[in-house]
Amino acid sequence: MRYEEMGDETLLALIGGHDHAALVALYDRYAAGALAVALLLTSERAAAERIVERLFWSLWRGELALTGRSPRNSLMLAARRLAQNRG
Repeated sequence: MRYEEMGDETLLALIGGHDHAALVALYDRYAAGALAVALLLTSERAAAERIVERLFWSLWRGELALTGRSPRNSLMLAARRLAQNRG
């Protein structure tokens, strides 16, 4: 099965094992949405891009727990939190 066809939970499990291709697949799936959330709150593209970068690095390092909600919702909420706390 190709990474693009895998479910979010499967990709997250693979990311936990430091599977770079799984991170790329999840990034491709949700980075645009996270950028939109960050842009709404910052109104600055460069700042929003840094937020998305921090978001996915946090996920890669295991610092971001995506439990209790859908992975998509958790990522969007985390992007929102990062944007709100950037100052």
